[in-house]
Amino acid sequence: MKRTGDACFMHSIKLNEHHAMRTILVITFLSLLIPAVSCQEASLTATASPNVMQVGEQFNLMYTSEEELDELQLPKIENAELLGGPSQGHSQSVYSVNGKITTSSTYQYTYFLRATQEGKFIIPPASGKLKNKIIKSNPVNFEVLSSERASGKQNGGESESSQSQGGAISDKDIFVTLIPDKKSVYLGEQIVVLVKIYTQVNLSAVEPNFQPDFTGFFTEPLEIPALRNLQREAVGNEIYYTGVIRKVMIIPQKTGELTIQPFDLEVAIRQAVRRRTGDSFFDDFLMPDEQEVRATLKSKALKIQVKPLPGNAPASFNGAVGNFRFNASLSKTTAVVNEPLTLKYSISGKGNIKLINEINVQVPYDLEKYDPVINSRFDDPLSGTKTFEYMVVPKIAGTFTIPAVEFTYFDPGVQQYKSLKSQSFTIQVAPGKGDSLVSMSSVVTKEDVKMLNQDIRYIKNEPFLLHSGSKYMARSPWYYGLYGLALTILMLSFWYRNRIIGRRSDIAGMRNRKANQFARRRLRKSAELLKQGKRNAFYEELLGAIWGYMSDKLNIPVSSLSRDTAKTALLERSVDEDLVKELFRISGECEMARYGMAAGNVAMDKLYGDAIEVISMIQQKLK
Repeated sequence: MKRTGDACFMHSIKLNEHHAMRTILVITFLSLLIPAVSCQEASLTATASPNVMQVGEQFNLMYTSEEELDELQLPKIENAELLGGPSQGHSQSVYSVNGKITTSSTYQYTYFLRATQEGKFIIPPASGKLKNKIIKSNPVNFEVLSSERASGKQNGGESESSQSQGGAISDKDIFVTLIPDKKSVYLGEQIVVLVKIYTQVNLSAVEPNFQPDFTGFFTEPLEIPALRNLQREAVGNEIYYTGVIRKVMIIPQKTGELTIQPFDLEVAIRQAVRRRTGDSFFDDFLMPDEQEVRATLKSKALKIQVKPLPGNAPASFNGAVGNFRFNASLSKTTAVVNEPLTLKYSISGKGNIKLINEINVQVPYDLEKYDPVINSRFDDPLSGTKTFEYMVVPKIAGTFTIPAVEFTYFDPGVQQYKSLKSQSFTIQVAPGKGDSLVSMSSVVTKEDVKMLNQDIRYIKNEPFLLHSGSKYMARSPWYYGLYGLALTILMLSFWYRNRIIGRRSDIAGMRNRKANQFARRRLRKSAELLKQGKRNAFYEELLGAIWGYMSDKLNIPVSSLSRDTAKTALLERSVDEDLVKELFRISGECEMARYGMAAGNVAMDKLYGDAIEVISMIQQKLK
């Protein structure tokens, strides 16, 4: 018994030793794995500050990592002298995401250098060693200008010539310019324009409510961060401090060479002025005072070349320019009579999505289609999604097919039209409750469905009078009179039917007749937005009412409508030139208001009243 117990005891010890060994191996493996994962995720980022300088000027070369490096090896740096470093720094951040506390660390290694030669140079990637792993940084670009020609100083952009003695400031010391991302585009193609300021003097303020004139373009402001710090930039052989003060997306509305006219920008500049005591010896020791002066900058004109779209556009093209996706969906494919269905078409992508008109959707005759609800969602003003939701109501039972819809857009990248086709939908419609007399056959139409309350009449058993049949109705003058009246009504019906068909086929005439009705509808919506205090939506809807009325009344597509085409067409129709100028004044104020330059509700009320009056007067002229 004792030997058996000893054997069991020894066996237990061996099992425990085996378990302990296995645990140690697992821990060792995990400890080796975790650093390897960390090294894979670690990165080394290099930056130069500033990245534009003059010969002899010092600059910093900084390397940043999420983990502390065991070793950092600098590459061979030509055209710059290493003065010292690295100076090491460490920062740690703690933040909470969905209740989970997360920490992040940043390690910085800064070297100090001096530029020794003029030109544009690249510092090769540096090598960092982290837990037996080698990680590489990105290369760094920097530019060095000649010290004799570069006039930018390191004191925040002040230059001696402009700051000394409160001297006059020239357009070389500070200027503003428009910078487009492209100068040659197709009609309807987006352009992003930066309004950028360049200065070598001490800039203290910029007037925020300046307004470039983008006549001939649809405009949409883009959000940018507040301008807090200026960045160095080389312009020719000089260094300027620069900053973007506005960013605008514009879409040309007509072809040819369009000119964005110069605009004025008010700025405030601080200048140093030396105090004078009359004693030149003490004047040299007095600190200069600062004064703020106002200056008006004038930009240069910017020319944009707008090319017409190719002439081989498919019939399904309605002005979309960009790169888009097209999808369709139906809420369900089975329904009962009079049950509404939702048919949705979605256009998403990057381009002039705000200007895309309603797509052409056809449904079978026995399905009733209502006007679409249009919704727009934008990831940013350059891209987003526009949906058209149609309510479709089946009126009789049967099987119906909604055909596929084609959407065509022009892609400027490949300079050709692209057509996208949605799927078709088949709907099974069953009779509703109390609808048992309606035939299930799809051949039966609504005009064929009739119902009789009684099919057999009772025999009349009460006394009644009989009339002589000797007189025939055909011999009565009333017969011929009624016959002539029926023939006249029939001829009038054919004439009215042909007139209605002719009016409906005249699309331009129909748009002309309904222009005032559509304008009144959008003006009513503008009034509702005005009451609700939705300022931006009010101005956008009022502007849409004005240009929509002009498009319908003058039979000019919105994509081809501009101030010039509208003015020419209105003057040809004998509309007073003063009335045309008043119309463009109202539309111009709407455009300006979208940049925040409009006044309060009183100005909005007056602008709304002026729009109604002008459209009414033009309507009287164009009847």
